[in-house]
This record gives sequence, C-alpha cells and structure tokens, in this order.
Amino acid sequence: MNKITISLGGKDFDIKLEGEFALKFEADFKAQFKEKSTIDPKELLYAYVGKCYDNFLLEEEITKLLHKIETI
Repeated sequence: MNKITISLGGKDFDIKLEGEFALKFEADFKAQFKEKSTIDPKELLYAYVGKCYDNFLLEEEITKLLHKIETI
C-alpha cells in the first residue's frame, strides 16, 4: 500500500492506494503538479477538469469503436 500526502489549502491529506493504480497515480500526480506536494486548490480544480475532459474523449472513442465493431 502506498501512502501519498498532499497539502491542499494549508491542510494535509493522506491518500492510501494499492497496486498498479497506486504507481500510476503517483507518477501522474507528480507529472501533473511538477513534483510538488503542496498545491493550490485552483490547480487541483483545473487538473480535475482536465482529467474529466480526457475521460470524456476516451468514452467517445470507445463508443465509436463499439459502433464499428457492431457493424462488422
């Protein structure tokens, strides 16, 4: 189990994650916030919106692929 501590708005939050997701999350978090453990709430909000948009694009692509598969 990996524990990641994030300081947000002057308060510390511990996040406990396991397995491959923990490794992927930690690497992605460090890349997104440039190795900082203290972040501004506005930065977190923008990152969240960006991830939601990425997820939206992936869902659209999956839907297109499913429609292609159904027509085969």
